[in-house]
Amino acid sequence: MREINQLLIPGVTLQRTEKRTTIKGKPYNYAQYYVYIPKKFEALVKDKEWLVTVILDDQEIPIGLKKPTRHNKHYIITLPSNLAVYWEKYVYKEVTILLERTG
Repeated sequence: MREINQLLIPGVTLQRTEKRTTIKGKPYNYAQYYVYIPKKFEALVKDKEWLVTVILDDQEIPIGLKKPTRHNKHYIITLPSNLAVYWEKYVYKEVTILLERTG
């Protein structure tokens, strides 16, 4: 079977969840941003590391190397929280994900 080096996944919904943790006895809230991998792409992307780029309208945002992680029955790709300025505008809207295999 031939290995796929590049995948373009259109129409995935960018999502956010609020998390709570305790640091040195003080409660701390933060947001985690992610996209679900559609079921039809899961077999192609699981257990591999990908160079991830998020395409928002006409803007490409390189994320870096990511490995999809399991969340309940689905795979997700988490997005860096330090880019929340970009994500907040597109939360619960469709974006395009470009996945590329490295060397």
